[in-house]
Amino acid sequence: MKKIIQVLYTIYAWIINVSLWSMGYFVSIISTIGTKDKECKYNAIERMFTRISFRLLGINLEVKGLENIPDDEPVIFVSNHQSFIDVKLSIAAIPRNFSFISKDIIFKIPILGKYMKTSGHIGICRSDERNAYGTLQEVIKKLDAGKSVIFFPEGTRSVNGELGRFKRGISMIILKSGRRVIPTAIIGSSGYLPKSSILSNPESRDIRFRFGKPLEFPKVEKEDRKLSKEVLEKVRNEVSKLLYN
Repeated sequence: MKKIIQVLYTIYAWIINVSLWSMGYFVSIISTIGTKDKECKYNAIERMFTRISFRLLGINLEVKGLENIPDDEPVIFVSNHQSFIDVKLSIAAIPRNFSFISKDIIFKIPILGKYMKTSGHIGICRSDERNAYGTLQEVIKKLDAGKSVIFFPEGTRSVNGELGRFKRGISMIILKSGRRVIPTAIIGSSGYLPKSSILSNPESRDIRFRFGKPLEFPKVEKEDRKLSKEVLEKVRNEVSKLLYN
């Protein structure tokens, strides 16, 4: 019986998410006709429709630490990654426009790819080092232009909910951009939609989102492996504290 409920709920969730995303995309297109800078409008509309979808799905998203997010500067959110819905959770929880990095194959999907590009999100090919470096430079340009970004530096979703190792690319962006970092923790999303399943679990709809205090690091032009390692350890430790305390 539990499996049947999960299947029915998952079908319902897909209908809600696809319908509201499509509606939001249509509203974004109409409301930005004649506008060159569409990113902010797209982001704000997506946040609104994502929050509506969560209400309809019965997802209880508890957010704490909003006071730790500076109002007047772009920042780098660094979060753990437990579930396919973590990006949607971030869109709903973070009260500002931001870009995120996704696999470049997503950008090749008709309609969805165009939406991602117009929204200012960034594609990356992890198997191509030259492409990956270009992506890092694009992220820094976003930050310099005043837009925040979010990273899931584990590179993949955690199977058991535990915090994995962070990839070094995030420390390069932190040091080369000179922007402050907001440690972020998502708690409970793996229970709602684990990596090992395609079915949502309606019994686990209580999800917590935590923002830590801003971390500040020196801005450097040349790569410093020792400093890069220290930055990575510091940021991961702060995310871990939010996740487990």
